[in-house]
Amino acid sequence: MKRLEVFEVLILGACLASGCASSPPMHFYTLSQVPAASRLTAAVNTVPVRLDRVTIPMELDRAQIVRRLDATRLQIIEDDRWAAPLEDSIRRVLSDDLATRLPAGLVADPNEPSIGEKRQSLAIDVRDFYGDVSCAVTLRAAWVLKPPDSPGSLGTEEIHIPAGNSCVPSALPEAMSQALGQLSDRIAAAVVRTQPQSTTGAPTSDH
Repeated sequence: MKRLEVFEVLILGACLASGCASSPPMHFYTLSQVPAASRLTAAVNTVPVRLDRVTIPMELDRAQIVRRLDATRLQIIEDDRWAAPLEDSIRRVLSDDLATRLPAGLVADPNEPSIGEKRQSLAIDVRDFYGDVSCAVTLRAAWVLKPPDSPGSLGTEEIHIPAGNSCVPSALPEAMSQALGQLSDRIAAAVVRTQPQSTTGAPTSDH
């Protein structure tokens, strides 16, 4: 047997011994927009909202999907991964969700800077966002909505999405997307309640 052929056989044997030939395939997932049942109404001159910042816990800031096993243990699933950074995906989906819940044009593009135009700045601090072994999801978040010329408003939300009939790998991203949709429902309602007015047009009084 030639020296090159012997080398190839040795490499193949080492690969089989280490299990590289039987490695499970990698799966990639993303969060998705959840359409609203209907749009809310707001005053004509309400200042547009832009989601400027989303923060997540450090233990979630990784490519792998993380599940909570109990109060002190997490499971990092090596073969099930996010297709994009989770923080960026959450910001994208929340912006899209808010855009379907608030009047058209009231949600500014989060990737485009405002050029001299007034914006309400929205920041969301995700404090807990896990699925458990049954794929039930818990989302806890705090948010701050800061109008340009008036005191801001803030809130804290806790959302639970129950487990479905089966806990297949795709069930967790789907349930997490549902939780973000419910968070968007609550924040959109808060935006409508505050309704800061643009300086163009007649003001509308709050009650």
